[in-house]
Amino acid sequence: MIYAITLSPILNRTIDVEEIVYDDCNEIVEGRSRPEGRGIDVSRVIKEMGGQSIALGFIGGYSGLELEGRLINEGIVCDFIRINDEIRTKTIVYQRKKNLQTLLCTARPEVNPFEIAAFYNKIKEIPTDSYVVLGGAIPRGISDNFFAQVTTTLREKGVKVILDADEEVLKRGVNAGPHLIKPNIHEFGRLIGKNITDFEEVFDEAKPYLGLVEYIVVSAGPKGVAGISKEGNYLVAPPKVKVRSSIGAGDSLVAGIVFVLSNGGSFEEALALGVACGTASTLNSGGGLCVKEDVEIIKKDVIIKKF
Repeated sequence: MIYAITLSPILNRTIDVEEIVYDDCNEIVEGRSRPEGRGIDVSRVIKEMGGQSIALGFIGGYSGLELEGRLINEGIVCDFIRINDEIRTKTIVYQRKKNLQTLLCTARPEVNPFEIAAFYNKIKEIPTDSYVVLGGAIPRGISDNFFAQVTTTLREKGVKVILDADEEVLKRGVNAGPHLIKPNIHEFGRLIGKNITDFEEVFDEAKPYLGLVEYIVVSAGPKGVAGISKEGNYLVAPPKVKVRSSIGAGDSLVAGIVFVLSNGGSFEEALALGVACGTASTLNSGGGLCVKEDVEIIKKDVIIKKF
């Protein structure tokens, strides 16, 4: 089973108006809401590919109930810990006449020690041989060492952790020995404390981390993905497509990779599907993720070179 963790999910609300008229009542032309978060998007893509996962994390307040309800309606299995604080919300007010938008974001929720303990106990119940995807923002009240602690606990149980993080969270997480890490090229540069400009440097600088991590995947947008492992290094190039939005491409990449690995596929097969999923997601605007039909078409044109 795959478990996708989003510690601090967010409920996006988009409101369309013709134009904002100040000090007057503005009629809403259209409104829509959508749950967001790295783990949530991973769960969506896994479902699109025909698999199943369980969404974990913290939710609270009426917005949290709405978020969970919307995910259940999408067919995603949820097992969230309920907290006292309200989850994050982002309200986007879009003015159609001016083609302008205003973003209003609430602060990350604060999680208390009892809620953290409840979540940690749930983590301990994850069965052996499962896959867990860790990533995204961390709520207030939780230390940067939390992902490392979770990784250590799960690794000792034989659970494989996929870590998608940045800066101090990634540095500490790597030392805990996750199964796979997936930084983009800029995040990888911050991990090693060096500006990275090409994949040749990535392959050289990643070698020392293979003592801690089984697989390293470094993404660089349309340039493709570098896959580093003891069994061999891979350079995976996607076909050229008309990009409408890059939002969610990284999460789609992770979802494709973990979907293949959890089904017993090879690292090379996982990279191929992951790149196809990530590329397919760029075909959709407005945060839309990949569609299985697009993934299958794009995968045929993915080029993989092994070193």
